[in-house]
Amino acid sequence: MKELSEAVKNSIRHELKTIWAAHHAVGLKGQMCLYTLTVQEPWRSKEAGLAYWFGPDDTETLLPEIGKHYNDGALPNSPLLLNPIVHDENKKPLGSGIVWATGFALGIEKMDATQGERIKGLGAFAGAIHRGEVENAGLKMIGFSTKALPPMEDGNTVEGCRELFNIANFANEVYYRFYLLSGLDYLGKHGGFLHKDFAEIIPAGVDIKKAIASQKVDPKLLKDADFCWKAYDKHHSLYLKFGIAPDKVENNLKFYNLCARDVELFDATGAKHADAETAVSFDFLVKGWIPKGAVTIIGATGGTGKSSLAHNLAVKAAIDYRPDEPRPTWLGSEIDLDLCKGLCVYFSGEDGPAICHARAKVFDPEGRAHRLMFQRTDFGEGGTLSTFLKRLMKLPEVPLIVIDPARKYLTGDENDAGAVSEFFEAIEEFAIRKNSAMVVVHHLVKGAKPKHVLDIYDMLRGSQVFIDRARVVVGIYREGKDTVAGLSKNNIPPQLGMVSGERLYARDGKHLELVLIPGPAGIRGDSLTEEQIEALKSQE
Repeated sequence: MKELSEAVKNSIRHELKTIWAAHHAVGLKGQMCLYTLTVQEPWRSKEAGLAYWFGPDDTETLLPEIGKHYNDGALPNSPLLLNPIVHDENKKPLGSGIVWATGFALGIEKMDATQGERIKGLGAFAGAIHRGEVENAGLKMIGFSTKALPPMEDGNTVEGCRELFNIANFANEVYYRFYLLSGLDYLGKHGGFLHKDFAEIIPAGVDIKKAIASQKVDPKLLKDADFCWKAYDKHHSLYLKFGIAPDKVENNLKFYNLCARDVELFDATGAKHADAETAVSFDFLVKGWIPKGAVTIIGATGGTGKSSLAHNLAVKAAIDYRPDEPRPTWLGSEIDLDLCKGLCVYFSGEDGPAICHARAKVFDPEGRAHRLMFQRTDFGEGGTLSTFLKRLMKLPEVPLIVIDPARKYLTGDENDAGAVSEFFEAIEEFAIRKNSAMVVVHHLVKGAKPKHVLDIYDMLRGSQVFIDRARVVVGIYREGKDTVAGLSKNNIPPQLGMVSGERLYARDGKHLELVLIPGPAGIRGDSLTEEQIEALKSQE
């Protein structure tokens, strides 16, 4: 009998431990089953009809049995499939704490990056399946459910499995319901398929309970996503633009139908169409300060710490916080972590790696900002910021881009309206298409001494384009021992909660932070509340 390699054993231990933890997280206890089919399609096996029932403490007993039938991958053999549904002592199916699906690109079908993007966008995980020399022949998909999922009539899947497979968009559905253990090569009627290591999906050594608690899949979201995916004719661009909102499908399709359901024509015009509701709807990376899908300029006098402020935002947005941790803030307002999924990019044109690294150690001493990409001004031969942003378009999500400062990324002089317009064309297009918060750090004219944040509007250095094209300008200046910040320009409808007046901050030199002075002392010149306005009207 050939034993499994230690690497395969560790992968299976990690995988079964993770699945049991997901079951227990939704209150399911009992037994699962490893098995071979009673027939030879779609999976081949030397011994048909095998079944091994086991509990969470039986993994070490199982490994020799798995190895015996696997025969180190040499044919003929019987790789055991897993039924992830928990059963009671009478082998009655109870449900599952995970949702799963398996998809293969067969025949002339080719994988594309958007398939995995959609799965991960739902909060699930996906890993590449190999077929011989082909490294991307399919996807192994798994998600942790928010509740115990009931078994379907086939006895091999639960609520959500089919929807997960549909959204991945594979043509052949023969294999979707089967769960393949990582590390084992399975022979099907279309060849051999292998997902190498479960640690590629869930890294080994992580706190599994915390990983499950922090990233779960809502079964209703799967159903809604499946509905929208089909309604938009399985076009990734439409699905991405419109999002998962079944109640808005009919209205969203109106414009698509006007484009004769031509997805290329829609893509060419889609960024410019919006219904009345969409036109006044904004997501905010930082409520009241930083809208998504728009360009925000941070304009400040020298020595105010504008680079530190921008870098601090990028670091905080790139950390995956635990559920029990306090929510991070920026300029005293909470950062919306639900809108911070994906890679954040910090373009640093003035401060080199040494300075940025030193600041990062202050902001993030444990090195948890794993989703932050640091980029200088070198984009390779012939490369520009514009060409680099086009490459970043391939990423599934880019919640935040910081450009510090603007002048280092212009193709001409900052006083040249043409060069500045070209710069804004590139960053605006990216912000809109990816719904990214685009934050640009910019200097003021030499000798500028603003007395109010509104003064900064006319003190931005360079072409008038900087003033005209930015949706929001965050102005910052020093006033004695305090730092003052506010909106020098705001083209966001006021009812959406943008800050007004000025905010006063104490400077925390140790942590390179601006700390909002609490209470009324920290706010001045704020707009009157609705109650105050009504009180004044009643005095007339």
